[in-house]
Amino acid sequence: MNKEEQPLILVVDDDRDLLALFERLLTKHNYRVITADSGIKAWEVLSETKPDIILLDVMMPGMNGYRFCARLQADSETAFIPVIFVTGLKEEHNKAKAFSVGAVDYLVKPIDKKILIEKIEKHLKTQRQWQSLRKVSFRTGTRLASFNFTRFKEFLKKQLNLSVKEEYKLAMITHTEIYSAAAELGVTNEKIARYIAAFLDLPYLDYIDPSTVELGVLPVPFCRTNHVLAVKSNSRNRVFVLSNPFDLELLDIIEKLKKPEDKPLKLVITKPENIEAFLKSGTGDTSTVDKELSFKKDQDKLTRLPEVKETASAREEDMDEFPILSIANNILQTAVAQRASDIHIEPKKDKTVVRFRIDGDMHDLFTLKKKTGVMLINRFKVIADMDIAEKHKPQDGSVEAVISDRNFKLRLATTSTPDGESLIIRLLEPNVKPKKLTELGMTEEQTKTMIDMTRRTHGLILIVGPTGSGKTTTIYSLLSQIDCKARSLVTIEDPVEYRIPFANHQQVNEKAGVTFEALLKSVVRQDPDVIFMGEIRDPYSARMAVDFASTGHLTVSTLHTTNTTTAIFRLERLGIDRTVMADALLCIVAQRLVKKLCVHCKKIVPISNEEKNMLAPFTDEIPEFVAHPVGCPKCNNIGYWGREGVYEILTFGREISDMIRTGATVAEIREYHRKSGGFLISHHAVEKIRKHIFAPRDAYEKVLVEEIRNIRKTSKSRVEDLQEEKTDKRPSILLVDDDPEIHALLKAILQNQGYEITSVEDGIDALVALSKNEYDLIISDINMPNLDGFKLLEVKNQKGIETPVIFLTGRSAPEDEIKGLELGAVDYITKPIKKKLLLLRINKFFSQNYKRR
Repeated sequence: MNKEEQPLILVVDDDRDLLALFERLLTKHNYRVITADSGIKAWEVLSETKPDIILLDVMMPGMNGYRFCARLQADSETAFIPVIFVTGLKEEHNKAKAFSVGAVDYLVKPIDKKILIEKIEKHLKTQRQWQSLRKVSFRTGTRLASFNFTRFKEFLKKQLNLSVKEEYKLAMITHTEIYSAAAELGVTNEKIARYIAAFLDLPYLDYIDPSTVELGVLPVPFCRTNHVLAVKSNSRNRVFVLSNPFDLELLDIIEKLKKPEDKPLKLVITKPENIEAFLKSGTGDTSTVDKELSFKKDQDKLTRLPEVKETASAREEDMDEFPILSIANNILQTAVAQRASDIHIEPKKDKTVVRFRIDGDMHDLFTLKKKTGVMLINRFKVIADMDIAEKHKPQDGSVEAVISDRNFKLRLATTSTPDGESLIIRLLEPNVKPKKLTELGMTEEQTKTMIDMTRRTHGLILIVGPTGSGKTTTIYSLLSQIDCKARSLVTIEDPVEYRIPFANHQQVNEKAGVTFEALLKSVVRQDPDVIFMGEIRDPYSARMAVDFASTGHLTVSTLHTTNTTTAIFRLERLGIDRTVMADALLCIVAQRLVKKLCVHCKKIVPISNEEKNMLAPFTDEIPEFVAHPVGCPKCNNIGYWGREGVYEILTFGREISDMIRTGATVAEIREYHRKSGGFLISHHAVEKIRKHIFAPRDAYEKVLVEEIRNIRKTSKSRVEDLQEEKTDKRPSILLVDDDPEIHALLKAILQNQGYEITSVEDGIDALVALSKNEYDLIISDINMPNLDGFKLLEVKNQKGIETPVIFLTGRSAPEDEIKGLELGAVDYITKPIKKKLLLLRINKFFSQNYKRR
């Protein structure tokens, strides 16, 4: 081989001693060598000659290796030169970034001479292969994959409700135009990709994990133009992720790239934007990322994603952060595309799992390495102004973001788990136009009743249901019916979730000293006609809501309880006198959310005997046919699309108000409501089963089974009712504390007073006990090993368990007492135990809430 035929290698490194070492080694192995000690000098070399391979360092002054490689890919004259990174950076995310900017391989210093030569020989073959690709048009596939693509268009026509004009448009497009024509057909690129996957029976990929992408299989410009990537599968065989499998020339090319030992070609479908987003993530151009996703700390200040800086420390930060930016953006964009309400980033023993809540159900979406998960959580904490150094105490934060051209407010909450810090992100669209009440699921009659209530000048409207039942959405739809130009609407929220034009929104800000209680005290000075209180959370807010309603203000609020009549008992436990309650309340609305069956694929079948038994307690008119979920591309193959509310409205007419004043039990009130023709929440659920909106099993588990429990509970909802029975049942207390000495002391004190005591050692044990038995009171410590007292109270409220809680704890700080009472505790007692004081406060609680024997 003469000298001109020897492969030419360009070595770029700012270490001159290392350059000399590379030159001696490579010359000895019959390679021609050119060296440059910076990216700028390397560009001068490339303007005069084109090497066969480039060996490139990352950390260099002026222009780092990532920037240099990305610039190579942008130039058609240099894009097909294989680049091997030779660097001291050994982290996985650095390797992932190397591919995203176009590298074919990645070696970590110090370099083994034998391995270096092997890599060069391997990628000289890559270079020859890539040169052959240059002969293929960048728009590969000029031939039409006629048979499969024609059949796919017929398949697509059946899935879409197209006009005659749109059908003609579909018939005329070629396979290269399928995505460009999607918008004209009223379909997103994601749906087109999912339809392709369904038609060809191929898997669909929501998100591209950078750690799975194979280095150097295809040139980055080729990947970007043809929307294709090579990735590793669990079987270690090469898999190609692409957007258009109808391109036969592209399939021919990747078939030739398949390893000899590989099984038949494996393809995975994804939308073009997923591949574009991944390839953008390593270009060093943060402005392109910003166009897709930006964060706002407040209305006036826009905080962009970090720009690349040129100092050494900034370059290190950039290399650590940039892949995480891509992952974080991808997760948010995927969550929006899949209609997720919440994102859970949960650490496990050796990995991090990312899960979405979609239509009320949890779905596992991504699995990340443990270290990547920690960096991802830190990324979200930074943009929400949370303390990234604090890993053990729960934190809350929020940030506004523009995702896929839609404005979102992200509410973040962290907590500590045995495997590390976890993060929950709730996605809210504060400026979205409120839906009509009928669109949420109310009947025409219910809607008419509620609109009539908004015209009243005073009184209390309560919306009740467990956490996540859509109470806030219903309230905003209701408040949107009010003319805020003619009437003054003031809200007190923690935080503001939706915005109503001309309303005066007020938000709790604990850090700034703006508490819920402080806002309640000041609200009447705002001269409101209508007041919306985000939640009745304790005796104080309950009294304030009733006071507002009784003094000429239409008041709207929420309460955690199971149905309309049990809300009466809940208010009574919060210290509201029944006579005051009867005078103040206009109506109570109870609601639940149930998954709606996909209208495109639900299957109508004869009702089974099991389903008949489910419905029998609630209706005499059992339907002959019911609907079941199936799954299709339009619903992402899960069989459901969205959720819809079921409602029950209890209006406070003369009869109901009189029953409340005279001390009727909750069971008696509910029975009267039913017999007088009240449309119960169970009736509404059965009606929607009959209309094939809900599957019987879903409605049963979300609504009907709870109604059966309520029937049992309301018949013995007050201790005085229990004590009037023949059984001599004593008031029961669940004691929750991990100190065995406290257990023994309290048992001795309280059992002598006639209380029935059950003791457990932790919040988790308490929840198990509450699921099996009913108690009249919980006395709980706060500091416990697995689930502390604050979390116990939160979870109990979320589950709709109404048993009141008294905290008995050694934590005496005022902020702890405030937090406990705000969460809904009825009292807060500090240790050490003072027997007389303890008994006075517990006996006072029972005397105020129950008729003692």
